[in-house]
Amino acid sequence: MRKIDYTGFQLFDGAMGTRLLELGFQFRPKMEELNLTHPHIIQQVHQEYADAGADFITTATFGVNGYKYQDSPHSVSEIVMAAIHNAKRAAPSKCIVLDIGPIGQLLEPYGDMTEQACYGYFEEIIKAGKDHVDAILFETFMDLEEISIGIRCAKDITSLPVLATMTFNRDGRTMMGVSVETMIETFESMGVDVLGVNCSWGPQDLIPVVEQLCKQSKTPIIVQPNAGLPHTQEDGSLHYDIDAKEFTDVARRYLSLGVSIIGGCCGTDSKTIRQISSLK
Repeated sequence: MRKIDYTGFQLFDGAMGTRLLELGFQFRPKMEELNLTHPHIIQQVHQEYADAGADFITTATFGVNGYKYQDSPHSVSEIVMAAIHNAKRAAPSKCIVLDIGPIGQLLEPYGDMTEQACYGYFEEIIKAGKDHVDAILFETFMDLEEISIGIRCAKDITSLPVLATMTFNRDGRTMMGVSVETMIETFESMGVDVLGVNCSWGPQDLIPVVEQLCKQSKTPIIVQPNAGLPHTQEDGSLHYDIDAKEFTDVARRYLSLGVSIIGGCCGTDSKTIRQISSLK
């Protein structure tokens, strides 16, 4: 396991899903199966980010869990291991981060998922990958209870660094009503190593959230915005309205506020990461 340095500016990679769409793959519920069916494509995207200067490469496992993949011919463990292999093969000198997203159903009493079932889904993913990665990232969560179950699971069964991010609306709350302050208090009480925000809106729109994070958090901050909002082109492709230069201009502001780690979410690519790397 590589030791992660939080004292200076570190760079995460950018989007995987929207990059795969750019490469001609149609969106489907189980995109992570591409780790097995098209490993060279996943490795290509990872290498693009590594070559652009990313210090961290996230595995292509965002949507993998036992609930979403219950009808897949491939097990969660099989996909996780293939994804880790692809990341390591493409970027052997980088920190490899196990990427974990929301399970895909609501916890009781709003939905049918019990706390025990939720913990079990996270446990399956983490056990599959924990001995082969340098850190774990929980990202794009809106429900504080769900992500807290995941963090607790990671703390229970590994000693790996844990990074945790939620996605916020323009009012400074998640879709489930979680405030930035409440997220910080919860994550810091659980001992996460890095906390922050990802996805959400464009980088400029996230400045108020980032300002609050940097003002109130004692923990290193990670910020991974979308490249603005998507617009459908005449050919059916998606175009995001923030280019690499605009993104980097705001990233410079993030660094001045005290952000430790910057990366990209939906709509970002290696051009974005390469441009941000010029700030080092």
